[in-house]
Amino acid sequence: MKKSKQSAQFPEVPATIHRAVLEALDRLEDSGIAQPENRKEKPIMFQEKINKYAAVAVIGAAILTAGSITGYAALKYLTPSQAALETNDSKLSEAFRGKDAILINESQKFDDYTISLLGVTSGANISSYASSDIALDSDEMYAVLAMERTDGTPMPDTSSDDYGSFSFFASPYIQGLAPKDFNMYTLGTGYSEFVKDGIQYRLLQFDNISIFADRTIYIGVNEGMTCNISAFLFNEATGEISQNPEYSGINALFTLPLDKSCADEAAAQEYIDNIRQELTAENNTETDDVELTDEEKEVDAFLSQLTGENIGQYMERAENTVQVVTPDEDHMIAYSWEMETGAGGNCTLNLDWIDPVPGGTTLLGHSHSGGIESLYVETLTDNGDGTYTFAVYVCRQD
Repeated sequence: MKKSKQSAQFPEVPATIHRAVLEALDRLEDSGIAQPENRKEKPIMFQEKINKYAAVAVIGAAILTAGSITGYAALKYLTPSQAALETNDSKLSEAFRGKDAILINESQKFDDYTISLLGVTSGANISSYASSDIALDSDEMYAVLAMERTDGTPMPDTSSDDYGSFSFFASPYIQGLAPKDFNMYTLGTGYSEFVKDGIQYRLLQFDNISIFADRTIYIGVNEGMTCNISAFLFNEATGEISQNPEYSGINALFTLPLDKSCADEAAAQEYIDNIRQELTAENNTETDDVELTDEEKEVDAFLSQLTGENIGQYMERAENTVQVVTPDEDHMIAYSWEMETGAGGNCTLNLDWIDPVPGGTTLLGHSHSGGIESLYVETLTDNGDGTYTFAVYVCRQD
């Protein structure tokens, strides 16, 4: 699916007109002209359990990007305020009419889908709801997105069996921070979603990252359930994030026009440090206060001597798991395996994440339920012709 490089954004309007626009929208909603109809289905709520870190700044003077009052009101999309009402969040609806709201209304078209960022707002205690691990008075940022089929075919309703047949991953990103680590899973708490008049709306909730306002702040959307690092390019020298022109799927990327005076370098560094500490803790499978059993120590000692070159000397290949896989254009491979014991696994993997040994064998991971006799080691061998051989190795029976 190739994307067409069409992008539409209305010219910027001075911030002094901002209140007039919002008041006009209020009058339209109050009159019933722009008031959303009662929906028959409830919005579906999604939340991830994410450790939260304090973000102390709020967005300052709002910047409005719309052609005119009539230009914005005439659009087919709900306003951010109306979208919040669709999720029965009256406080958030009001916040999207407030001084810290930024109306954006930018669309990026692809062959099959059009992705639009309608607006953002931020502040403390601006939502009627909170996730189980977040206090109602937390300082949060919200963004409203609209996803629709480019050819005008309605998106499936949330009550339809086809709902979710095509998934979107939407996330904030920050210049200078690698998207694979700093994305919705570490910066946010979740989202609510609904379908109205054939258009799918998503309200993202994430930390108030305006403490990074001296950097470029992005909202990115790709297909799938997680951040696809093939969709975007991360320049380690400049920290800039951009769309990958070689990527054939959806890789919408918007920038947020935040007030740079809201930046707080000290708070931003503390925020980064906290997330990195959390990521490190999650990646550590052994801690000083955990006492390993003798079997676990034996397995660790055995694994420490294994390499892609010598694994055949210590273990044998389970032939029923062997499969040749070919990466797609995004460097993704998929494999699955199952043993008579019931052990097994399946995975979709981006080769860029593992950096396979050229012409050799890479150890992907392992699992066991006790001692070495229950150990399984997943491997991937570069065949040199663009394909890879996946196989699971088990303990020798002799």
